[in-house]
Amino acid sequence: MRSRGVLVAVVIVLVVAAAFVAAGLLFDASLLGVAAIIVAVAVGAAALGLMALLLTLIGTVRELTDTVERITDQTVPLLGGVNETVAGVNTELARLDTVVASVQRISGTAENIADVVHSAVANPLIKAIAFTTGTGVALKAARKVTD
Repeated sequence: MRSRGVLVAVVIVLVVAAAFVAAGLLFDASLLGVAAIIVAVAVGAAALGLMALLLTLIGTVRELTDTVERITDQTVPLLGGVNETVAGVNTELARLDTVVASVQRISGTAENIADVVHSAVANPLIKAIAFTTGTGVALKAARKVTD
């Protein structure tokens, strides 16, 4: 719609310029006067073009501002929800850290208990196995001697 208005304005400027040039030639104006008329009309046409460009730019900036406001209106509540979610995740991570620390303590305690049991049972068990083996060998040797 704006481009039609600009096109109509440019056509009107050209018609007015042609009318001024024709009037200048009819009333015996000098070539310098005709050139001045042409330059004045060209400057006016350029000014109209710049005004049309500025109007288009202003419309674009308004649309952009509206779009940014709509995006902001939609984004702010989303960011609030994200903040709540992150806070919940942080709480769960703190709980998980507590559980992991407890598991580490339990694991360390179980390892210590295993070491103690190993120390307490392994040495006598080895001695019992050695005694049983030695006794078995001695009994076999005694049976051979008696036979």
